Amino acid sequence: MIDLDQPCRDEQQLWNWMEHFLQLRVPRQAVCPGHHPPFDYIRRAYFEPACDQVVWAPRGGGKTQLGAAATFLDLLHKPGVQICLLGGSLEQSLRMWNHLQRPVSRWIQDRLQGKHTARRIVLDNGSVAGVLAQSQRSVRGVRVQKLRCDEVELFDPRVWEAAQLATRSAAADDSGQTIAGVIEAFSTLHESGGLMSQIVQSAQEHHIPVVRWCLLEVLQRCAPERDCQTCGLHEDCRGVAKLRCEGFVSIDDALAMKQRVSRQQWETEMLCRRPRRSRSVFPTFLRAAHVVENLQPRLDGPLCLAIDFGFANPFACLWIGPAAGGQLLVLDEYVRSMLTLEQHCLQLDQRPWGMVRDICCDPAGNGRNDQTALSNVQLLRARGHRVRFGASRIVEGLELIRRDLDPAIGPPRLLIDARCQNLITALENYRYADNQSELPLKDGVHDHLIDALRYYYVNHNAQPMAARRY
Repeated sequence: MIDLDQPCRDEQQLWNWMEHFLQLRVPRQAVCPGHHPPFDYIRRAYFEPACDQVVWAPRGGGKTQLGAAATFLDLLHKPGVQICLLGGSLEQSLRMWNHLQRPVSRWIQDRLQGKHTARRIVLDNGSVAGVLAQSQRSVRGVRVQKLRCDEVELFDPRVWEAAQLATRSAAADDSGQTIAGVIEAFSTLHESGGLMSQIVQSAQEHHIPVVRWCLLEVLQRCAPERDCQTCGLHEDCRGVAKLRCEGFVSIDDALAMKQRVSRQQWETEMLCRRPRRSRSVFPTFLRAAHVVENLQPRLDGPLCLAIDFGFANPFACLWIGPAAGGQLLVLDEYVRSMLTLEQHCLQLDQRPWGMVRDICCDPAGNGRNDQTALSNVQLLRARGHRVRFGASRIVEGLELIRRDLDPAIGPPRLLIDARCQNLITALENYRYADNQSELPLKDGVHDHLIDALRYYYVNHNAQPMAARRY
């Protein structure tokens, strides 16, 4: 006999509990390489100590309903817990809330304390759940153990930033159990460089679990009588739907949806492959085509430093030179803030590439420093460098980079060494603003390394600027 109020001791009990009380048979096996079963999310959310996690899942893939299920479990089995649901809009917040209301009405309506409002419930065990509006004021005013953020791709970045300080751990009851303060982010990853893309990247860098599933993880088992060779899903599932799928999305519904959309939208929003790059400045950049390992530069080739100056903003530097195969190779990068130019130069000297004679840099580097009365260009020349810093239009430099990434004839002429992870990320995420401006978004993260690369392209073949007398 399964007890509604008895906490689950293991994964099997948790799965049985959800099937019995919520009528949810949550898939427990992954189908695609690198993906996870949806049950991984519930398991991580339920058993303490829970941890922050990111859920990357398809549209209609059950992520909002599972977030509501995790909230219902927490309310019952973690007395005193405080939970807030925050969506990309109030309407999105209420979707998870409405999923929660069904089991609340069926199983624990008589346990609600006080006035049951449209956005907040309190149980007789002291547990509380509520809905937040998409605003900084709303988020900054809460201290909860569980913050579940639905469709974070639609969040105002300032609200997401404020949400990072909204959780606190707390003791659940007299047993001494501690309820961990965690943030859970749910979304389909729509756009390269968007907020969800940044959240996934940050999670991977900080070893926060990213639970990722696609349509195939939630697709129903395919009937034996269906002919794979004539099925519109065969190129996606390759027959695994007959063997491993155990989800809730019907084959017919999946086929109908696929017929309505483009291949790009299908692969982005349903198969959870790479996000759209409709606003990407470099949509043809691909790691498989442009990122190399241990490709040596030509020993007789001129190595150059490309620099975007900064102090509070990052000082970004790239080592660029011809590769043995004739391509242009970015073989190293350096990104630091809050150091003087002299300190940066000491760091650069420690890299294994030796003294680099030529530098292409930001034209602003020729401006005189208020404290020293010298410019960055003068300081670099004093160290023996030849400096080029001619002005150019941004679009001109970007087009030169695009030309070498994807020339009209022949293979790529620009390659990036795998050690340049910041530049690789910048090339993937540098994008145009929402207003379709001709100029890319100055996001303060990806633009500095792209600027350095652009300064190389527009200045490398130009003659060094004559030294000016001050």
